[in-house]
Amino acid sequence: MWKGDPSASGLFASETTLTPANVNVSQFGQLGIFATDGDIIAQPLYVSGLDMGGGQTRDVVIVATENDSVYAFDAANPGGGSLWERHYTDPTNGITTLPDTYGGRTGVGDQFGITGTPYIDSSTGVMYFVTVLLDNNVPQQWLRAIDIHTGNDFGPGSVQIQATVAGDGSGNVNGQISFDPSTQNQRAGLTEANGDIIVPWGSFSDSGIYHGWLMAFDPTTLQQLAVFNAATQYQAVDPTNGPSAYGGAAGIWQGGAAPAVDAAGNIFVATANGSFNADSGGNNYGDTVLKLKLSSAGFQIEDWFTPFNANCVDLYDLEIGAGGVALIPTTFTNGQNLALVTGKEGRMFVVNRDSMGHFNAAGDTQIPEDFLVGQGACSDSITGNVADGTTWNRLYGNASYWNGYVYTGAANMQLKQYQFQNGILNTTPVATSPTAYGVRGANTVVSANGTQNAIVWAYEKTIADTATLHAYDATRVSNEIWNSNMNAERDALGGGVAFGDPIVADGRVIVIFDTRVGIYGLLQ
Repeated sequence: MWKGDPSASGLFASETTLTPANVNVSQFGQLGIFATDGDIIAQPLYVSGLDMGGGQTRDVVIVATENDSVYAFDAANPGGGSLWERHYTDPTNGITTLPDTYGGRTGVGDQFGITGTPYIDSSTGVMYFVTVLLDNNVPQQWLRAIDIHTGNDFGPGSVQIQATVAGDGSGNVNGQISFDPSTQNQRAGLTEANGDIIVPWGSFSDSGIYHGWLMAFDPTTLQQLAVFNAATQYQAVDPTNGPSAYGGAAGIWQGGAAPAVDAAGNIFVATANGSFNADSGGNNYGDTVLKLKLSSAGFQIEDWFTPFNANCVDLYDLEIGAGGVALIPTTFTNGQNLALVTGKEGRMFVVNRDSMGHFNAAGDTQIPEDFLVGQGACSDSITGNVADGTTWNRLYGNASYWNGYVYTGAANMQLKQYQFQNGILNTTPVATSPTAYGVRGANTVVSANGTQNAIVWAYEKTIADTATLHAYDATRVSNEIWNSNMNAERDALGGGVAFGDPIVADGRVIVIFDTRVGIYGLLQ
């Protein structure tokens, strides 16, 4: 699944091969490339020792593309072709991907197909994902289920996404709000909670009338079990960026992050720009961190937190929901169940998952901690409608965690390393990376063998739209031990992907760029 486990903290804690001593330009580099038929945005997934039949086991990488295709290939032989493929378009019969300009949207890519990172049930070997299609010019979205051993359908194979909830907010018809497959972007990763498949939706770059949806499906029958909409209630006063929400928006996109799920089955998501009135007893939860429980009665809101300046970040497109929720172990938190949340304002929030604090207009003093990683706070002095570009330090995706340290890389700024001390984060970083990152910041994970040999891996989409993979000593990120440009002839990547997340397993680092997947590891 996205970043490997339900905590969404980005820690691959059982890596025994790669160490700060052997990840260097002489010993570590690109081993091979696998090419696909379309751009890749979803994180690839890795399965070790998969039984492919006939007595053969392989370490398999599975990758989904924006051309609505899925490939499985051998991690040890990425240039050897696919082990199996699935393609969900059929242009001859009018079935294509959804153009990025559909409905008059501003182009944000070339096409939309499979965007959210799939989820694999390790006990059954079934992978779940969502395809976006045009069927003879009718937009559709489908939840798919396939067997990763063969690529064949599992059970019914697919179900069309449809949903309706009560509400008088944006897009309602006679008090009912229906899911619109043309405006809802399935960007965040899928996950599992209490045995059910969880799927979130946000927007296509804030275009059209949209909502934050969360749905649950039975993993065997694909029957829809529950539906949640994050903003359903009309609001006469609603400061927004772009089209007025007035009881809508609050998308769940999280910079690609999957919802986090704790050991008790609680589901944590962060919503983006949108209507907010929960502080006065309403049902709108824009720019809010939500704790949800799924039961036979559906999704129930257990707790929530909204920053004091929600109206400001909503107005200037600085939503908290540009990142997800990372659950932190209690080892260095004085026993508190804490979560880390970051957003486009460039702010880090440390939230107590057992008492999230709701809303305090006077300031976020009801949560354990918040501080600016970046250099600019949301205020009325911002010029224009959007605080973006080379002068703003936005945060996307999730912060990463290892052994009491937290790593996050804001846009146009160095990667920063913070440390838990006396149960809270010291807001002064213990180390920063030697170089700064581009306008989409650094997307990080950590590999380690328990508390030893930890490496921070950071993916960068550069200002020139190329990709660079960096590796740092996790004890001090001021020590960059390797990057893919040190020996560019051998290791360089191609076109960069916004919010690309590397994965690390069995001595391999797997990274996406344009239409390809690169495999890195020890050269001998």
